[in-house]
Amino acid sequence: MELKAQFGEFLREIRPTERQKEDWKAGANTLRSRLSADKDLNAIVVATFLQGSIRRSTAIRPTGDKRPDVDIVVVTDIDYHQTTPQQAMDKFVPFLERHYPGKWRPQGRSFGIELSYVDIDLVITALPTDPASRQTMERLYRSKSVLTNDSLEEDTSWRLNERWQPTPFGSQPLAMDDAPTGNWRPNPLLLPDRDVGNWGRTHPLAQIQWTAAKNRACNGHYVNLVRATKWWRQQNALILPKYPKGYPLEHMIGHVLSNGTTSMASGFVQVLETMRDIWRIPATFDQVPDLPDHGVPEHNVLKRLSAEDFKSFHAAISTAAGQAREALDSDDAQKSGELWQKLFGSKFPLPGPNGGDRKPGFFAPPSQPAEPRRTDRFA
Repeated sequence: MELKAQFGEFLREIRPTERQKEDWKAGANTLRSRLSADKDLNAIVVATFLQGSIRRSTAIRPTGDKRPDVDIVVVTDIDYHQTTPQQAMDKFVPFLERHYPGKWRPQGRSFGIELSYVDIDLVITALPTDPASRQTMERLYRSKSVLTNDSLEEDTSWRLNERWQPTPFGSQPLAMDDAPTGNWRPNPLLLPDRDVGNWGRTHPLAQIQWTAAKNRACNGHYVNLVRATKWWRQQNALILPKYPKGYPLEHMIGHVLSNGTTSMASGFVQVLETMRDIWRIPATFDQVPDLPDHGVPEHNVLKRLSAEDFKSFHAAISTAAGQAREALDSDDAQKSGELWQKLFGSKFPLPGPNGGDRKPGFFAPPSQPAEPRRTDRFA
């Protein structure tokens, strides 16, 4: 059974809480305001924006003592031809020492900031250097389409378009398309990688735009299927390899999910069965699929995934696919609920005695004959 009511409650239980949302928004807004007001960085910072799973609405609720993770991209006009990755990163050290002493650490391609209520990744990037591309992208990065703090789920009207405006209830009076891809896709940002000592291409806006479009094509189920799969992975961590997780797993789900998905249950089954079927041969021959990044096609999202981990992951999702199929095909609401709960853990609620999906035209029979209500209103 699809158990749509139970899936709805399950999703409410695994989304970040309202308090967690307030925490990451407070942390992100404070950091962005400080960057905007910093007199030393003022000359090079063009814009800052939110990216990552929180922006894309694919984050799940942190458990235990874990804190929400938020990613902030800083767009600069640093000339990456004349500046080394280390020199670019060093420009932000005084700022971090002033505002986050003892709470920040350098990472290969970002800075990590640990606060009591949120973890922040501060990602430094540079605009393309040719004047025409830089001017076009500066306008886009300074538009509300990029600067918004709302997630894709909080404002479903969002489009990657500098003319887009946020709406109080998340729906535009008139539908707006994304800006033509030729205007922005050929102009990724440059990311300093201190570990290898050079600048690499990155395009977080392309990932956000692709996610929003895919979610619309899947009737709003894509981001929730990512959440559900991440939760399944977390619940079954003991039998799963450490990788893939995070964005690579999200990308894998988007790669196999069919457009037009009608429900969480059928979508989850389709995702697992497709992963099982299309990747059976690579797993058999100890190979890892090549999945191009949405914004930078020369990047393989699964580049760092070992053949051993991929083979182990494929075996686990093959088993889960069989369990999910059995849960979906079961006509017994209680049994179906128990099978789904076996996959997702206790956050997935069991249906009540008369629970389960109602078939078209179904109505519950009355428990006793109807009696006219007695009243002396017209006596």
